[in-house]
Amino acid sequence: MKIKIYLIIIYFSLGSCGPKKESRAEKILREAEINRKVDSTMRASDEKMKQELKNMNWDTIGIENSGVEITKAEFILENQYSNYKSVKLIYKNISSKNIKAIRFRWYGLNAFNEPADCGNITNPGFGGGYTDNVLKAGKSESGIWSVLSRDGDKIVKAWPYEIMFEDGSKWKSEYKKSI
Repeated sequence: MKIKIYLIIIYFSLGSCGPKKESRAEKILREAEINRKVDSTMRASDEKMKQELKNMNWDTIGIENSGVEITKAEFILENQYSNYKSVKLIYKNISSKNIKAIRFRWYGLNAFNEPADCGNITNPGFGGGYTDNVLKAGKSESGIWSVLSRDGDKIVKAWPYEIMFEDGSKWKSEYKKSI
């Protein structure tokens, strides 16, 4: 810290003597300081973007008004001849309207309680799928999505984030992007 203060004092005292050519050492110091500031700004921006992605993926605000309840979520071996796992959801229409389509998200862990491979390259652990099979009011349905998970052990949470009803109305999670 003292070195920076000394450098700043020297820089301004030399700069006040009139125009003169910047030495190679001064140029390197100035460029290093600029690069440090840019790196710091980029790191802060990256952290904010990572937090925003996390918030967006964990978007369950207002889910109690969605009209759909996930009753079971699990990784399954769909084929005997493969070690790749799929995601199976059992869900129920708890609204009074027929549902035309549903978009889902889920978060899974591997045996080490680390984010599992769920098909999302940019956000490990997260995955998603949709169905456009009509789901009558009060009825349950199940769906299987092939996510080709090599290490999925358990689904921690699964939720709908967008629902289209047959009457043309739509429910969508209430998450508001803050960036």
